[in-house]
Amino acid sequence: MKKAYTLLITIVLISTFSYLGVLILETKALKNHNLSNQYLYIQAKNHLNFFEDFVKDYDLKDITHLQIEDELFDIYATKLIDSNVIDIFVKAKDFDISIHKQITKE
Repeated sequence: MKKAYTLLITIVLISTFSYLGVLILETKALKNHNLSNQYLYIQAKNHLNFFEDFVKDYDLKDITHLQIEDELFDIYATKLIDSNVIDIFVKAKDFDISIHKQITKE
């Protein structure tokens, strides 16, 4: 009878610690995923600010589409014909991160 209680307590303890271990690992994985998304969002915001400054500094009268090649992001700007409104898009290729900004060039 004593062996049965020992076995039952051992099974309960192993199950409890296994469940707690899985919860800890899930939390760490979620934290790492959030950190990588935060890093990519900051990087996308930096690309957007750079591209906005670039578009404002240069004369783009005859250009309706402008794109920068990057390994991680799709970075492009579109301009409607006969309009001063420029849409700038930065999208991550492998993640769900997308930033859009509309500027008016005078």
